[in-house]
Amino acid sequence: MTAAPLASEIKVDPGATADEARAFLEHDRVLAAYALADVDQPDLEGSRWWVARRDGEIRALALVVEGLPFRPCFAIGANEPLAALFREAIREPRILLAVSPSGRPAVEATYRFERSDVMKRMAVNVRTFRPRVAQQVSRLGPEDLAAVVDLYGHASRTYFTPERLRREIYFGVYQGRSLVAAAGTHVRSTRSGIAAVGNVLTRLAYRGRGMATSCTSAVTEAALEEHRDVVLNVRQENTPAIAVYERLGYVTHAPFIEGPAVRRAAWERLFDALKEKKQ
Repeated sequence: MTAAPLASEIKVDPGATADEARAFLEHDRVLAAYALADVDQPDLEGSRWWVARRDGEIRALALVVEGLPFRPCFAIGANEPLAALFREAIREPRILLAVSPSGRPAVEATYRFERSDVMKRMAVNVRTFRPRVAQQVSRLGPEDLAAVVDLYGHASRTYFTPERLRREIYFGVYQGRSLVAAAGTHVRSTRSGIAAVGNVLTRLAYRGRGMATSCTSAVTEAALEEHRDVVLNVRQENTPAIAVYERLGYVTHAPFIEGPAVRRAAWERLFDALKEKKQ
């Protein structure tokens, strides 16, 4: 009887090129949409990535957007390499983490979710898209910055800038001089041919009139003129929003877990490891 061969060592690599990262992320381009856009434009928001290799091949990737205060982090790959990435490379005390349900245990060895939502990643392309614009929508730009901040709230001042509104695709509905509904793209990349729609919001007094649908439809249509795939995120339990997106032709691609997570203290990680050994 021969012993099973030992698995080769996992090596964490902070120096993988954008081409290497992109090739790995393209294995599931819809789930990795945000990361693809960040890899294609690393200086835009200060994105940084690490990969875990086994036998020279990338088996997992984690990306952190260091230029945003809430530190979005996306992770994808096999569990053991993922665990190595979060143990050895990701050092942020707090991140906004997105990971597949299967990858959650590997990540939670080092990071603890403070709370989490089960999200759906939905996607649409030119073959499935069905536009539905029932309102007069306007393309928003830098000149609309004050109205955009007024709609999304004072805290959005650090996020919305003239450059962001110039770079991304935003549409809104005005009632008089007040912006009452809007939607836009979080990120997009012409190189990878992918865009992510979000920030869909309607003022409370104007809900139920189809304004969010019209804005989302307009953003999606404009994005599909430049990108092969358009994606969005929605909470799994938000059935009214899911129904709206499905009417526009979006289909569910995969679930993922998202939420703020904090790095476990060394004693906490040790305690958990000892507890696991006893079980």
